[in-house]
Formats: sequence, structure tokens, C-alpha cells
Amino acid sequence: MKKSVFIFVLLSAIASAVNYAAYPVLARLLPAGQYIDITVSLSLLTQMSTFLSSIIAITIGLSKSEEHDKAQSKIETLQSMLFKLFLAVTVAFLIVSPMIMSHIHVPLQFVLPISLMMLVSIPIAIISGSLTGRGLMVKLGILTATSATLQFAVATTVALITNSGLLAMLSMATAQIITIFIAYHIFRAEQLPKIGEAIWKRTLISEKKYMARLVTYTFISSLAIMALNLVQIADLLIVQAANNNDAKFYTDIYVISRIVFFAGMIFIWPFLSEINTTHHHLNRKPVLKVSAYFAVISLGAILGLYLFGNYITQLLFGINYNLGDIRTIGALSVLYKLSFLLITAIMLYFIVLRDYIATWITGGLTAAIIVFGLIARDGASTYSILVTLNIIAGIFAMISIISLLTRHIRPKA
Repeated sequence: MKKSVFIFVLLSAIASAVNYAAYPVLARLLPAGQYIDITVSLSLLTQMSTFLSSIIAITIGLSKSEEHDKAQSKIETLQSMLFKLFLAVTVAFLIVSPMIMSHIHVPLQFVLPISLMMLVSIPIAIISGSLTGRGLMVKLGILTATSATLQFAVATTVALITNSGLLAMLSMATAQIITIFIAYHIFRAEQLPKIGEAIWKRTLISEKKYMARLVTYTFISSLAIMALNLVQIADLLIVQAANNNDAKFYTDIYVISRIVFFAGMIFIWPFLSEINTTHHHLNRKPVLKVSAYFAVISLGAILGLYLFGNYITQLLFGINYNLGDIRTIGALSVLYKLSFLLITAIMLYFIVLRDYIATWITGGLTAAIIVFGLIARDGASTYSILVTLNIIAGIFAMISIISLLTRHIRPKA
């Protein structure tokens, strides 16, 4: 592993730990109702923000495939058009927010920090993509760790002083804005895409057709990534909907196996930074490398559950489940996450290269899992549900790998 990648992984792990630490700390600082409100709001924000991975991937592709000045101009124009597009989406969200917020039982005023954090996330994604595309992984790690630490420090301080979940979440949005200013200050030598005038930048007539295609692809691929993120949690949703006695048991196993996905995602960004957008056959090594990382993480998790599963569940949840059940169900849950790590990495690879096959594969996978969810019988065993989901995810993982090998890894004749 390169030194820069190792430092990035370390900084990203620190950022993840800080993000997770915020929840138990806020639970102790805020009244129960306020803590529930901010937790549900952040969960909603997380699901809505999954489109950012696509924007980062598009920016990586632009950074790699163009000279710096041309790439900079296109990225700034893309940022301007995306900001306007998602400003319209935010307005639409505000209009329908009374219905959404009442449905999830969260006070209406929380739409303000959710909307603000959504908009602020766009320039952060653009900066992240620009740094990744140029292989500046240490600086990306610094940005990630700075953002997480600043949000933690500001939110917990505000929560301690005010006992308000709303103000704590607004302070997180403020911390994101401060992070942007810090990034432009400490990375000024990197000539990051400009924000100020870029937000209101007009598209030249000569660029309109190209930028229209680029924004269209960005929007469609963003929807594909959002769908991929949603069906990635289908195992939990389908098991719970089956109304069987294993719902609580599988929820605990799901939380453990989810760590595999988060750990694997850290390695996707270094993988994307190594992509060669011109000579695709040179990407064989990065693909094998990231696949090996995923396999090692998954194998480690399965071995951990096999050897210490009952101790892990006792430590985390205070319940000592049957070790045989932990081993079987835990392995299936981890393998499901492994398939989705492979699919996610390859789909983002295709998005970097702006290949529409990413949307077709994701659409097929989403449709297959939704159909299974609809026909799954009440009372179906957790084992049978997970086996079926693993078969579906495994098939599409193989389709993804074969598509990558035949479309972009094979040397041109």
C-alpha cells in the first residue's frame, strides 16, 4: 500500500470514528426527544446525500481526462449547474416537507439544516473529486478528518450549551461551511475549483450541448447511486417485513456487518484516483487491488464472528445469541455487503468514465431486489431471505465484473 493511501485510510478511519462518536455523545447531552429528532434528521440527510458519490466520480473523471485549465472550467460550470438544479430540488423538498416530516415524526423546522447541509455538500463533493482525480489522497484525508472533527466539536458544544437538537444540527451546517473556507486556505496552491463566481457562472453557447449531456448523466447516475444505496439495506428491510422472530437478532447482526461496507468504502476513493481514463487495460491492477482489500476485510469479519461472535454481540448489545446462528447468518450478511462493495466500486468506476452501463446494471439490480421484496413470504426464514439476496447480489456482482473486463480492462486491438 502506498504511503499516501495508508495516510488517507488512517485519516478516513479517524473521521469515521469521530462521526460515530457524535451519536453517543449527543445522546448524553440532549434530551431524549431532541436526540431522536437529530438522529432521524441525519439519517434522512444521509439517504438523500448518496448522490454525492456520483458527483465526486464525475469530477474525478473530468480532473483526469482534461488539462488542468480546461478541467477547472468544466468542473466550475458543472458545479454552477448542479447548484442551481439542487436548489430547485431543495425548494421542492421544502414544499413537500410538511408531509415528509410529519410522516417521520420530526419537527418541521429541521428541514432548514437538512436543506442547508444538502446544498453545502455540493462544493465539498466537487473539492473531494478534484483532489481525488489528481491523486492528492493525503489532502483528501485531511479534508475528511477536518470536516468530521469540526462538526463534532461544534455540534457537541452547541448541544451542551443549548440542549437543542435543531441548533446542534444547524451548527453542523455551519461547520461544513467553515470546512470549505479552511480547504481553500490550506490547499490554495492546488487551485481548487472556484465557488463564488462559479455558482452563478453562465454557460457559453458553445458549451451548452456538452454541459447539458454532462449534467444529464450526472443527474441520472446520481439517481442510480441513490437506488444502489437503498437496496444495499434491503436485507434489513425484508427481514423486518417478514415479521419473523429473528428481526431483533438480524438487526444486531446487520449493524456488525455494516462495518464491513463502511470499511471497504474507504478504499474505493484511492482506487478511483488510480484509474487511467485513456488506457483502460492499465486499470487491471487497481481493480484487483481493491477487490483484494474487500476480500480481506470480509474474511476478517467472518472469522471474527466465527471465533468471537457471542462475545461481540454481548459487548455491543448485551445479548448472548447462539454462536451457530451468529456464524451462519453473520457470514451471509457479510457476503451480501461484499457483493455490494464490488458493485459500488465498479459502478463508480463506470461513472468516472461516464459509461451508461452503470445505470443499466444498477437499475436491473434494484428491480430484482424490489421484486423479491414484494414476493417474499411473511414468516420466511432469515436464512432463506439472505441466501436469495446473496444469489441476486452475487449475479449482479459477476455481471459488473464481466462488464468491466470486456468494456474497459481489455486492451484495444
